Formats: sequence, C-alpha cells, structure tokens
Amino acid sequence: MTGCLTCGLLKYLWCWLDDLSCRLQDSNLLKLILAIGVALLVLFNVYTGFSLANRCDEGTDDGCSDAGGDRSTCSSSYLNCTVRCSPESYNYAWDRGPHTWNTPCNNQSPINIDRNSLEINYFDTPLIWSHYNTIPLGIRLENNGHTLILRAAFPGRTPSIDGGDLLGRFDFREISFRWSWANSSGSEHTLDHRHSALEMQCLHTDGDGGDSCSSSQGVLMIAYMFDLSEHNPFLDVLIQHLAAVQQAGQVVEVPPFPLSYLMSPFYDKFYSYNGSLTEPPCHRGAEWLIHPESLAISERQLNEFRLLRDRRGSRIARNARPVQPIEDRRVYFNRFRRGF
Repeated sequence: MTGCLTCGLLKYLWCWLDDLSCRLQDSNLLKLILAIGVALLVLFNVYTGFSLANRCDEGTDDGCSDAGGDRSTCSSSYLNCTVRCSPESYNYAWDRGPHTWNTPCNNQSPINIDRNSLEINYFDTPLIWSHYNTIPLGIRLENNGHTLILRAAFPGRTPSIDGGDLLGRFDFREISFRWSWANSSGSEHTLDHRHSALEMQCLHTDGDGGDSCSSSQGVLMIAYMFDLSEHNPFLDVLIQHLAAVQQAGQVVEVPPFPLSYLMSPFYDKFYSYNGSLTEPPCHRGAEWLIHPESLAISERQLNEFRLLRDRRGSRIARNARPVQPIEDRRVYFNRFRRGF
C-alpha cells in the first residue's frame, strides 16, 4: 500500500512539473530565469579565476610556496622582508597580471619621478661603493619565466654600498631586468612620465642587520635606466650568454666579471624615495636610488632580452608593473655637500 502511495505522489509531482514546463515554454519568465542563471554562472567563474590568481600557494605565512627553502622558488628567502612569491603564481598577462595582485595599497613601486616636484636633500658623506670591482668566484644567469636574474658568489666580502643618508651597509643580492616589445614602455619607473627602453634593478639587503631587517629600510634597490643609443660594450659580458637561457627555467654559469661593468657607481645628483618591491607580494620598506643619467643600449642588444621566453613558451613581451600613486610620499634629488 505504501509503495502505491509513493508511486502516486511521484506521478502527480511529475505531471505537475511537466505542466509547469509547458506553461513556461511560451513565457518570457523562463528566458529571464535562464539568462539570470547563465549570468550568475559566468560571474562565479570570473570571481573564482581572479581569486586563484591572487593567491600564492598556501602553506607559508609570507605567501610563497613551500619548497624547502629553495631559492629558485623564493629568490630572496634569505631575508624575510624580501621574500617573494613563486614565479608560477603570477604573470603580466590578463589572467594573473598586476591588476589581480593582492598587494598593499600604499607606498608601492614603481612611480613617476616629476622633476618639477622634487625635494632637495643634502648629505655630508658621499655614497661608498665597496668591492664592486672584485671579480666574483662565479656568476649565474637564470630565466625565471618573468625576467633575467643575475646572482654572484664572491671570495671574500660581498659588494656593498654605504654612506649618503643610508641607515647602514647594504649588501648586493641580485640583479633583474625590465623591458617591453615597445621601446617607449620598457622600464617600470618613469621620468616626467617617460619610460626608458630597459630598466636594471639591483637588489641589496641590510648588511648590518642580518636576517632581522633591523633598520626601518631593510631593502635597497638601485635602478639604472637604459635608452636606445649606441652599442654598450659593458653589456656584452651579459648579453652574449642570453641564448643559453631563452627558455623559462634555464640557468647558465658565465665567466665572472666585476659588477661595476653593469653597475656604474654614482655619488651625487640621484633620485630616491621610499617604496616597495615590484613583484608579488610587493613588500614595502624598500629604499629606491635611481641613477641620475640613462645608460646606452643598442637595438640589437635590447632584442636579445626580447628573445627570452616565459613559462608558456611565449616571448616575454612585457614584465613591468604599472606606475603606482605617489600619494603623500616625497621624492628626493640628492646632493653631496662638499666641505670647505
């Protein structure tokens, strides 16, 4: 008896649904319901995609994937305040590009340097460049899928910079590069809203504070701008080996050369400001020094960088974060006050 009652209820429910379906087939209500459902499904997929793009691999507090301390995953894991996300977790395209990065809202880099709004800063001690003429034990180049990374090992003291109004000594860590297919949009920083063809960024960390980021500025970034001009022979010690790292993930050891070949020392008339790293998670607390004059690079040399490929196998067309708001920060033009 119970089975017959159940069958009867099911038949009644089925007939009711069938009748409702027939009534809705000729109704605009069904079309509206279907349209709303499709729209909600699309919005859910877009939201899920952006949420995944914003996430670094979970399992560490700093947002980087756990790889047992491997520097290929967190290139600056030797200092907590410079730890970065895995290169696989972001890119510069529409799906995981800068507009999707989950980063702090203020004191971000890069910026535009407006020469009409600079504040003059005088200091009594010139910048001190130490051991940049030393020939390293070895130099390694790596294509991490976003940019070219240069790291070096030294027989004694690591090259460092001090003096000026820096809070202490900062030791060299690595060099990275920014470029684009367009000569007018390669650099991250701009000068009076004008990009350079290529920007070289040299990461330094607090040499006196160890791993504790003891000073209020635990990271020092030194940036050099390159504009298209004549051939630059100093760049050849690097560029002639780029063919060996065209594919993402490739690493090559190159004959050692002094870092001063790439990092031309400067002592006066340079720009500085307080900002951040320009890669996720874009940690703040970085002091930026911008070389006062652009350096030369030829079209052929620049094209060698453009041959490097990302993890999808495509050529790296652009790897620059857009300019960030300055807000209430000050940008300084630094001058060395020589004694009388």
